[in-house]
Formats: sequence, structure tokens, C-alpha cells
Amino acid sequence: MSSIREIIRSCYPTIDEMPFCAALRDGRFDRAEILRSETVELYRALNTRGLIQEMYKEKLRAAVEQGTISADDLSTMEEVIDDEGETEEHIDHLDMRYKLFVGTPVSRNSTLKFSQRLEDINNEWMTICRESKLFTLMALTAAIEDWYAPLSSFFEEEYRKRGFTEDELELFIAHQGADVEHSNAQFAILEKNAKHYDVDKLRASINRTFGTSKGYDAAKLELATRDCALTDLIE
Repeated sequence: MSSIREIIRSCYPTIDEMPFCAALRDGRFDRAEILRSETVELYRALNTRGLIQEMYKEKLRAAVEQGTISADDLSTMEEVIDDEGETEEHIDHLDMRYKLFVGTPVSRNSTLKFSQRLEDINNEWMTICRESKLFTLMALTAAIEDWYAPLSSFFEEEYRKRGFTEDELELFIAHQGADVEHSNAQFAILEKNAKHYDVDKLRASINRTFGTSKGYDAAKLELATRDCALTDLIE
């Protein structure tokens, strides 16, 4: 019988299924085009990250009260969730993302322009998380982080070719280790709680989630190829 890790990994999109990533691998895009594309990731993070973290914690705490998971598992997962923020070891991951934009008009003090396309993708991702029971949400976040760890390495390598520095690439470097740790913690909890979820329903939710990942990637391709300046993307 396949482990939950193997089942989840069978759902991961390949580079060829991600049009921006495939074009990047094939040598397209310069620094300016990449920065335009990365505003998609900012839009996603600014409008979904905090809400999903709180939603996840609420589902975890409810599960402890119901006796579904242990207090130790709750503690482990709260540490995983909080590791996205500022800790003794690192700055907030969102601040790491802003390092890509140092010296540009995009900063913590700027506001990205409204995008209906990105709003729709964000809303789909939020809806998936809201509708998911705890172990489905855990599988979704484990899947994204496990999938994103090697993708971070890919971005680091490709962006270096375009002149990005070590400091600018801190986010991608950090995710290569952190996302492995985060996904492993969630896989371990999922493995010992297999009786609490239906694998086929879980797989369907994972595929739906990666549909949003493909949507963000397609939006990145559109911005990378749009003839505009970064100032056109902020208020």
C-alpha cells in the first residue's frame, strides 16, 4: 500500500505544466521581467497567508479539543506555521520576498494594484482551505511545501543566472530547508492518522490546490511578458 507521502507526491505538477517555469528553464526572461512576475507571489502572500495560518490553527485547536490529535502535534504544527514569520533564526519570509525588490518602487510601503485575475485565484485557494477538514488541509500544505522545496532550488539557480544576489535570493534558499522540515512534520502526523481521512477525497483536493498553483504560474507568465514597468503594478 502506498504511503500518504507517495500518494501526495503523485499529484505534483511538473515544470512543463507550469508555463512561466518552463519558459524560465528555457532561458527566457531578464531581471525586469522576473520582478514583474514576482509581484504575483506578493499579491498571493499579502492576501492569503495570514488568513490561512489562522484558519489552520483554529482547525488544529478544535481537533485537540475533540481528541483527534495530541497536544504535542498541536505544538509541532504551531511551530511549523509560525516559522513563516519572524523567529530568532530569521526574518519574516514575507520580508525575505521583498528583498527581491530592493532598489525598486515595490516595498512594504507600496500597495499592489487590484487584480481580478489574482483575486479569483486567491479566493479559490482560500475556499479550498476553508472547506477542508484538518487532515485535508494538512495534506494540502504538506504537498505545497514538499513540492516547493526543489522548486525553490530551481528559482535560485535560474535567478542567479539573471544577476540576482545571495541576499536577494534569501527566500528561495531558506525554503529549500524549511519546507522540507515543515512537510516532513505534516507527513508524520498524516501517516499516523490515516483512519481520519479518505485518500481519494484528499487527492481530489490536492489536485484542486495545484490548479491554483498553475493559475499563479500562468499569471506570472502574463506579467513577465507584459510591456509595463513595476510602477504600473502599484498604486
